[in-house]
Amino acid sequence: MATDHVNGNGTEEPMDTTAEVTHSEHFQALLEAGLPQKVAEKLDELYVAGLVAHGDLDERAIEALKEFNEDGALQVLVQFKESDLSHVQNKSAFLCGVMKTYRQREKQGTKVSDSIKGPDETKIKELLERTSYTLDVTTGQRKYGGPPPESVYSGSQPPVGTEIFVGKIPRDLYEDELVPLFEKAGPIWDLRLMMDPLNLLFVHILIIRLDSNRSHTPTCFWRTGFLFLWVFLF
Repeated sequence: MATDHVNGNGTEEPMDTTAEVTHSEHFQALLEAGLPQKVAEKLDELYVAGLVAHGDLDERAIEALKEFNEDGALQVLVQFKESDLSHVQNKSAFLCGVMKTYRQREKQGTKVSDSIKGPDETKIKELLERTSYTLDVTTGQRKYGGPPPESVYSGSQPPVGTEIFVGKIPRDLYEDELVPLFEKAGPIWDLRLMMDPLNLLFVHILIIRLDSNRSHTPTCFWRTGFLFLWVFLF
């Protein structure tokens, strides 16, 4: 009866306040590999979320992660999780790059800036659908094209000396804004944003024209509002 509970005479089942944790089928393998419990749980969260598969990470990446103390390993995995992995072909190498960058920052006593925005994935997807180019992301660069689709160019790779380097690119500009700008000069062979995992440093772009008999001369010069460009076409 209700009065029994009020008077403390009844028995009441205790509430289960323990949240059920879902692990992937590879969680035990992470523990057996020697990862600390919390680190294994954090990495397994990425498995469960579908951000990375167990098969994407090789033994080298797991061994490198084990070399960190628990706090450092957890911070590395947080940075890895917050990175844009949608165009990363080699996630194992990417994770190793994040770990290397973390160690460098730790030695320098610097932290990752939260003020730099990442790419707008919706706009990036729209760009790739429009141009049929590929995008490959590693810890060192974002490579658009190289080679371009055959519908744009099916010849051999342009020779050395046809590249241009553009510096002082704003750190919040990505392919969705840069490609339309450089397309004004001609078809793009590849466009590379050289970067550390979280901070854009400079851009290396190679622009081609389908008229391969054209001599290598500077043919375009214009101001974009934030930089001046000489573009070499051939």
